[in-house]
Amino acid sequence: MKTPKLPRVLIVFAKDTGAKSTRFGGFVQRIIDNGGFKYAQVDYVALENVIFHIKNANEASVFDPKSGIQFADYDFVYFKSWQSMPEFAAAAAFYLEGMGIPYEDRQVRHEYIAKTTNYMAMWANGVSVPETIWGSTTLLREYLEASDASRYPLIIKSVHGQKGKDNFLVSSKEEAIQTLDESKVAMLFQQFIPNDGDYRIGVYGGKARWGIFRRSGGTSHLNNVSTGGSAEEIDMKKLDPAVSQLAEMAAQSVDLSISGVDVVEDKETHELYIFEANQGSQIVTGAFTDTNMKAFDSGIKALVSRRHRHKGAHSKRLRTIGRIASVTVKIGNSSIVMKAKMDTGAYQSAIDARDITTGVDGEGKAFLEYTLNDASNPDNDQTIVTYDFGRAQIKSSTGHLDNRYVVPMTVEIGGEEYTTRVTLANRTEQKSPMLIGRQLLRGNFIVNPELGEASS
Repeated sequence: MKTPKLPRVLIVFAKDTGAKSTRFGGFVQRIIDNGGFKYAQVDYVALENVIFHIKNANEASVFDPKSGIQFADYDFVYFKSWQSMPEFAAAAAFYLEGMGIPYEDRQVRHEYIAKTTNYMAMWANGVSVPETIWGSTTLLREYLEASDASRYPLIIKSVHGQKGKDNFLVSSKEEAIQTLDESKVAMLFQQFIPNDGDYRIGVYGGKARWGIFRRSGGTSHLNNVSTGGSAEEIDMKKLDPAVSQLAEMAAQSVDLSISGVDVVEDKETHELYIFEANQGSQIVTGAFTDTNMKAFDSGIKALVSRRHRHKGAHSKRLRTIGRIASVTVKIGNSSIVMKAKMDTGAYQSAIDARDITTGVDGEGKAFLEYTLNDASNPDNDQTIVTYDFGRAQIKSSTGHLDNRYVVPMTVEIGGEEYTTRVTLANRTEQKSPMLIGRQLLRGNFIVNPELGEASS
């Protein structure tokens, strides 16, 4: 019996820092030594060693002439560290798209390197971030001089900072101006969130798979382990779903399928905020690396398994869909057919729901109950009880914030089933009881508003 051919995976770094370096070959080797990558043949390459060659209108190549690595030979490509060579990374990503080879993370096409860009992208997608102000150093200084002292304490930190570097807590206008004047890098101002620690959530393959809770060592406002803080590993099954879902939303909003997301809870208001969604740092170094590497590996495996085909095609061709489609919502052994609007401006999907209530069962477990209406057959209305639910803050096109419950749901479109998370909303004033957002559309559909209605 012929042994199935393993998919080929290429991991891309910016610089060749050596076969043993955890920023190059050592990263891959540590994952392998930890039992990972058994599902694929994995190679790695540095952008600084790559040549880009456009031969004619139909032919191009991206390759490392020394190792012989050709990007076209791979079934899946993951950009691990690319920020120091963003133009090379973006060019490689566009080449992969032209070749139909799937890759992550999509962020390489947009150069979301600065925290400022990430914060704005998260805000635009309804992700809660602390109040943040940035601009030129001159304008920031003028802002400080005119600002109300009641705004303190205030965080001043580097736009490109990592591991707590260039991150200051200031308690007065004078201290803030001095910090800004002495800084040699671009800075931003951010609301100080009083907290007893923060979560570092590993969102791998688009799913929160690993996490730690970090506490300050007492000598700094920072919770980073690298600045003297402590960390304890989290049982993800016991983690508040609101934390993991917010982390997943943050990563998705800045085009990261592999991300380290910092979530903090304001100990006074109990509101959740995102401090950062980075490109998955400290996976093979830092705290609890064994479990972190396993979680990362499972995320990569999910991405590779989702895209790879053994018959030679690198990826499935995206399906084209119209602005409105007839979809089937699956509930256990029952189903409801309804109209759905495709909305590329929305991150999450939404569905019209009634009689939404929460409760606690005899074992003390919280549950959510809601009803979906079948407009074509009132006798087919479905009432669902679920223990798997969370909350999300959704921003409308007018800027209005709406707190909604989020639940998992299976939706059939054009004969294929898709599992996604959907917010429960009041859509009685809308023509379509369901809205399909980017979370489900991305990687599955191209929306063509000129097309007529598609049915399942």
